[in-house]
Amino acid sequence: MSYLPGDRSMSIIVNPHASGFGAEISGVDLRQPLNAETYTEIESALSRHGVIYFRDQPLNEAQQEAFIRWFGPPNALARQLNNARMKNPYFYDVSNVDEDGKIMMEDHERRLYLKANMFWHTDMSMRQPPARVTALNAIVLPEADPPDTEFADMRAAWEALPPDQQQALEPLRVVHSVYASRSKVGYTNFNEETRQLLPPTEHPLVRTHAGSGRKNLYIGAHASHISGMDEDEGKALLETLTEFSTQPRFRYAHKWQPHDLLVWDDSCTLHRSTPFDDQKYRRELRWCSARELEPI
Repeated sequence: MSYLPGDRSMSIIVNPHASGFGAEISGVDLRQPLNAETYTEIESALSRHGVIYFRDQPLNEAQQEAFIRWFGPPNALARQLNNARMKNPYFYDVSNVDEDGKIMMEDHERRLYLKANMFWHTDMSMRQPPARVTALNAIVLPEADPPDTEFADMRAAWEALPPDQQQALEPLRVVHSVYASRSKVGYTNFNEETRQLLPPTEHPLVRTHAGSGRKNLYIGAHASHISGMDEDEGKALLETLTEFSTQPRFRYAHKWQPHDLLVWDDSCTLHRSTPFDDQKYRRELRWCSARELEPI
């Protein structure tokens, strides 16, 4: 589907950022049921731009779940990894608020777990099949200077690599593990249920994006090591690729507003959270994701 910025021939209005990575979608109220044509237009915009956002969408859980189900079956989460405030297993509480609704203390275990989100990653890459699309709704934002969520375009990064390096990378496969990302912040306290649900899994280092046909890197903080390669050598290569692919020229930084719905394509992007004074201000985001239909 082709369109121009601000095109009103569709049921939605798409306003891409100058780089083409990231776009605002307007002209739609996601609290209302959408028809297949509108969902198809949204999916086309997401495929093209990698990250899209909708302003002023104060969704309830049912509305957010209905939205994400268009993209695939929602991911259920291990109970250990969530906050007891979330009763629906498809939702994750991305917040600095504890089970009693208070700001988490500095030494709270879940606060340590969530610190790993500040590393570049793609959601659910430790699962098979992994996440396809994630939707994050802003429930409460800090009163002063809400922190950005940053994204990196793995398609553009791949296309910027020299052809000989692309050729060397294409056959490689990478082991992904939640334990790899959390060990970076010293979190190791996983219970048996979580270990059974989330064993390490292997994915290709290079994927072909289903919607565009473009190739992209598939890496991030969950990427532990490269299969069949010396572990230290593989880790060094992954770090080099992450550093290259997250340069400012490949980034989009989302500036949060209340009730934003931020949506991204996990198959071709990396993202990370950025710091804020989480001992002073509340920040509550509600996360859900749809998984790929088939293993990759």
